[in-house]
Amino acid sequence: MARQTKNRYAPSNATVAINLKLKPASNLKWHRVLFKISGSALAGNCQNIDPKVAMQIAREVATTCRLGVEVAIVVGGRNFFCGDAWVSATGLDRPMAYQIGMMGTVMNSILLQSALEKLGVQTRVQNTFLMPEVAEPYRRQRAIRHLEKGRVIFGGVGAGTGNPHFTTDTAAALRASELTNVNGVFDCHPHNDNVTLDHISFREIVSRNVTSMDMMALAYCEENGIPVVVFNMLEPGNVSRALCGS
Repeated sequence: MARQTKNRYAPSNATVAINLKLKPASNLKWHRVLFKISGSALAGNCQNIDPKVAMQIAREVATTCRLGVEVAIVVGGRNFFCGDAWVSATGLDRPMAYQIGMMGTVMNSILLQSALEKLGVQTRVQNTFLMPEVAEPYRRQRAIRHLEKGRVIFGGVGAGTGNPHFTTDTAAALRASELTNVNGVFDCHPHNDNVTLDHISFREIVSRNVTSMDMMALAYCEENGIPVVVFNMLEPGNVSRALCGS
């Protein structure tokens, strides 16, 4: 008798996720996007991660996927561990502190993967650290193939770039250039309700300091012609509207 091979990267639960690659709607602005989620936004009113926020994101990403948009996600890890805060408070070695924060990005990815799989959306977590029991190693061609099959990928997010000196914003900019052919969407959740702008240049956003997005990531996006959308992720409907190009 032939034994069925178990996918060791998929979360084990009773939900069977069946993804049919849908033909994209004709009015979509983008057909493949990179969605950056800040770890602090995931915390909501909780200490680590708010289940309501996680499920809201999952529902809106699922809605976006069913319209035919291919979605790659990069997640921060600040809700679990903030390396900068620990370096300032304890003098902890900076690379070591950032490596601890990288583990937070992996935990966030697996939590969101579970939420999406519950809604019937196939996902893959790809990691720059070797964690074979929970994630695939990041490979660009494999990531693109997953997207083409209609799967949501957490593209190389686990541990960002794998280098402790680069933020997950920079990792998101890098993955956007690798995977999306200059179509990038970021959510930085800057916690500043006094700033509402429809459009702003990269140079102006740096000079006016209206976002918490990493300056290196902004410079990389500008150099590579990657459009950036910054929006309030916690406003219902905003995620799916942004990912669909509103």
